[in-house]
Amino acid sequence: MLLLQNARIASENSPVLREGDVLIVEGIIQNIGKSLAIPEGARVIDARGRVLMPGMFDAHVHFRAPGFENKETITTGSEAAINGGVTGVVMMPNTRPALDSATAIATVLENAKHRSRIPVYTSGCVTKNREGKELAEIEGMRGLGVKMLTDDGDTTNDPAVLPRAMQYATEFGMFFASHCEVPELAGPRALNEG
Repeated sequence: MLLLQNARIASENSPVLREGDVLIVEGIIQNIGKSLAIPEGARVIDARGRVLMPGMFDAHVHFRAPGFENKETITTGSEAAINGGVTGVVMMPNTRPALDSATAIATVLENAKHRSRIPVYTSGCVTKNREGKELAEIEGMRGLGVKMLTDDGDTTNDPAVLPRAMQYATEFGMFFASHCEVPELAGPRALNEG
């Protein structure tokens, strides 16, 4: 049993922080209010000056697995998320292999079940291997719960592919995120040449 006293409490029900206490029993919030009685045997923490808020959800993480585990793994990334107050994440598909098929997505989701203490979801690629040329297996990924399409960090090279991808996303009720960059213009040029 844990009693957090004098916290500044953030709530979805109020646009302002309100001061109060929070009683937690076996990991579940039992009561929120001002000057709650201290139950027998409760550990008490004075949270004066601290903000207490619900866990956050990060919809753009780079766990890099599979393929780049030397940078980040599902385990290390999810533990870092937990330490930052994040209670769920969506992985970007810039892995190797890219998350461009139901098979790739299923493998990552299965691994995440065993390697993360928080829910891990994935976005799916717009195009195969994030190359911007041919649409990925969007319907198959959607069947596994993918809610967002993105080639994260890469742009669609074929302008005929982009509208088709956006149309699929709309029809399937998915979010669509595009890396808006023209590589031929980005290079070493300054923003305002001349």
